[in-house]
Amino acid sequence: MSLFNTQAQAATLQIAMEQAAEHHPLLQMAEKQVASAKGRLKEEGSYRYNPELSLEPQRRRLNGGGTSNDYYITLSQGIEMGGKRGFREASARAGLQAATLNLERVRQQLAIEVARAYINFYFASRIFDLRKQQRDMLEQVSRAVGSKLLVGESSQLDANLAESAFVSALNAAAAAHVSLMQSRERYRIALGGSENDNFSNVILPPLQAGWKPPVDAYQVALASRPDLLLLQTQFIQSEARADLAAADRMPDITLSAMSAREAGDQLIKVGVTLALPILNSHQGAYRAALMDKERLSTGVNWSKEQLRYAVQAAVDRHASAMRAISGLVDTAIERRAGETISLARKAYDAGELDLEALVVHIQQGLNARMTALNLIQQGWLARIRLAEVLGHPEYISQGIQQ
Repeated sequence: MSLFNTQAQAATLQIAMEQAAEHHPLLQMAEKQVASAKGRLKEEGSYRYNPELSLEPQRRRLNGGGTSNDYYITLSQGIEMGGKRGFREASARAGLQAATLNLERVRQQLAIEVARAYINFYFASRIFDLRKQQRDMLEQVSRAVGSKLLVGESSQLDANLAESAFVSALNAAAAAHVSLMQSRERYRIALGGSENDNFSNVILPPLQAGWKPPVDAYQVALASRPDLLLLQTQFIQSEARADLAAADRMPDITLSAMSAREAGDQLIKVGVTLALPILNSHQGAYRAALMDKERLSTGVNWSKEQLRYAVQAAVDRHASAMRAISGLVDTAIERRAGETISLARKAYDAGELDLEALVVHIQQGLNARMTALNLIQQGWLARIRLAEVLGHPEYISQGIQQ
């Protein structure tokens, strides 16, 4: 079944996160990286040298007359010294673990990104709806004032004011539509691409402002962030590479055995070949491996400190956003804003409110509703950021009103 063949498949935040975390092209690339690391581990766990067998037949003319059919059969085997094979295998095993952690990192990041894109798309849709309502409302007012102007029941000043307010609302609606299209495209990309253009059914449950993150948030992040665990694994891999570089300074040996026949004589020879590290002692590779090890060690320590700051900032931001949402629920600002606009329209139609005051009330009501939407959006984004920092995308869907 096609991933996007029903409009309901990406209609909820949880479904969108699951889709991105299972079918995104970036995830497929990370899975192939794991498969590649498995092949590399198999290769590095094997012996570096294969046995070599050579056969050299020879026919020569003897000084005393006649010919001799000679042959030389040589079997040689290279042997790694200094535990090189073990270090190579340890490095490859750490590489496989790093690829696996990278797969989890990609999966988490895709879930986070699609959640963020989903939230932005949802609220861009809501804002566009409000801007359209404002545009339509002020268009009606402008037309009504224009009609009154024709029969002498309104002034040119009121007509100009109504037209100006309508044009401003028209421009704001156009800008909101552009923002909606951009957020829609980002949402499509976050999902991994889709040929279905119907994204109109996105839904969003209310957040529970009382939900709190774990008390030991920093320790949770240390144990859960795959990017930090990946960096630590890369450090382990660099240690194995440094050990391998140190072992490479010790030359390998080659054992050989030869059986030959020369002029009717049978020859047997055993030899040992040792490369002399004169022209290249591999000191440069060893120093480079040590510096890489130190670099990653510094990176791990600094990443832990950065994570500490990020966790504290995310926890504080989340707490502040939840307090704002609690205040929003208590004041019911969005509902009252709608009532204000409705009452202002009735008062204007009854002649109890002038045009300028009506426009002001409409703008204030819209601003109040926009503020409410912004507070809720920031609450969701704070929750997403907290889940991202702690390495637990499932926190996004926890603490919502089902």
